[in-house]
Amino acid sequence: MIPKELQKEAQKIINLLKTSNNILITSHLRPDGDAIGSVSGLMKSLEKLGKKVDVDLIDGIPSRFPFVWPENHQLLKEVEIESNHDLILVLDCGDAERHGVKLKYDKSRTIMINIDHHASNVNFGDINYVDTGAQATCEIVTSLIDLGEFPLDTDIAESLMLGLMTDSRTFSNENIRYTTHEAAARLLRTGLSTSRILNTLNSGRSEVDLRLQGFGLTNFKLECNNHLATLVVTQNDLKKLNANVGNIFASGIFNIPLTIQSVTASVTIFEREDGISACEFRSRGGIDVKEVAVALGGGGHIPASGCSQTIPIEEMAKKAIDLMKKQVNKFYNQDEKENL
Repeated sequence: MIPKELQKEAQKIINLLKTSNNILITSHLRPDGDAIGSVSGLMKSLEKLGKKVDVDLIDGIPSRFPFVWPENHQLLKEVEIESNHDLILVLDCGDAERHGVKLKYDKSRTIMINIDHHASNVNFGDINYVDTGAQATCEIVTSLIDLGEFPLDTDIAESLMLGLMTDSRTFSNENIRYTTHEAAARLLRTGLSTSRILNTLNSGRSEVDLRLQGFGLTNFKLECNNHLATLVVTQNDLKKLNANVGNIFASGIFNIPLTIQSVTASVTIFEREDGISACEFRSRGGIDVKEVAVALGGGGHIPASGCSQTIPIEEMAKKAIDLMKKQVNKFYNQDEKENL
């Protein structure tokens, strides 16, 4: 499951994990299923090897995914850490700022390892394992655990399957590589039951999540000959629904517009409680939304990316929608030229 061009880095990482005893793991702000899954899965495996593992996630565990986090493991939420760890592992994070932790450490004794699958990753680690063909960082972690013959039981597998299923959109993303299914098969061979993950993803929404989904379905707009769907959600909208930003992520409104036959790209612009304006971009058919996210200071993948800025939501919406219109129109103009 390890791509040939990354086998050298994979072996370096495995050797360091085996010889290190004091390890810190972190991931991006507002962690999703892949961030939580990869962090908790690797943490559990390393602890079964006898390693001391600290985990720092400023925003904590999302309310939907507490079942993958051990009750007896204290989670750090520190914005600044003076680290004396042997290794710092940054998982599922495109750049050194996105985890939000100010890390102070002696670079002569501590090695930072960057493990990720985002195409926008800037290779900020001392060792960089960035496999943009992987559907999830959990796919990469599964491969590393398997290659290193590290512990892998049903508890660890459940964490890793969570990230694999959420980031691959339950294996429905376009251009899924065979290695994704190999990783899933390896996790299932542990005896894992996926029922708890599926119940969470398919039946775990709250009433507020569904009312917010209804708001999105009622208020989205179509642009670019109905190829682009746009939605703006303000704090006033959320207050009327007794909702918060967490409900936006849980509602599914980022991906639902892509089920419309004509829609091949979408952008949801929303206002966070702290006044920061954020965007989530989605696409199918090859439209590169990562390019738009990067232009706005974010990053991600060709079909799924995000960004945020400390500007009014009206300004963010204009920027994001204008750039998405240009991206969609450019794609279809190119597509039309190729078919001439």
